[in-house]
Amino acid sequence: MKFKLLFSILFFWHCSIQSGQCQDFIEFDISVAGINIGEMKATKMKSEHKLKIEIQSQVRFWFFTWIDVKFDSESNYHNGYLVHATSNTASNKGNFSSSIYWNKDKYIVNSNAYKFENQTPIHDLVAYSTSKLYFEEPNENDVFLAENFGTLSSISKHKGYYEIEVNGNRNKFYYENGLFVKAVMQSPIKNYVVSRKSK
Repeated sequence: MKFKLLFSILFFWHCSIQSGQCQDFIEFDISVAGINIGEMKATKMKSEHKLKIEIQSQVRFWFFTWIDVKFDSESNYHNGYLVHATSNTASNKGNFSSSIYWNKDKYIVNSNAYKFENQTPIHDLVAYSTSKLYFEEPNENDVFLAENFGTLSSISKHKGYYEIEVNGNRNKFYYENGLFVKAVMQSPIKNYVVSRKSK
């Protein structure tokens, strides 16, 4: 116990004083109907005014044929607000990408997702996006931006979870003591669950 406490203190000191940046990561399982189809990793790098979150995932599942999908995204925040986000999806059924960045008074949006395209600018700064929800429990009615669609949604709180509608799909995020536990995600191809791995 004393060793763990000492390690935590030294780790924090190294992050905050020596390098000025601290890094944390979470690993997840991705499943469909209780069957594991892949894994995901979220990495958070934080300094005094900046926050960068990277997401990497890979899944393989059956949908009339085998489908392989690799996904990665990077979201950058400054003073708590999203300033730049990119995402890339590579699959044996097609490749998709999106880019969102704050330019003077609006987000420039260029989204190309599965059966979806969007170039509509957004004129208000946003504090939450998908990647941030894996590290931070939101507040009810916070505004949410989906990195791969470039669309805004309001976060609604229900008993035991938060719900966010993205491009017609209702996604549910669950937390315990402020920590992300799992997300139940609707998808036009297959609904799936992202759950935090046990340490």
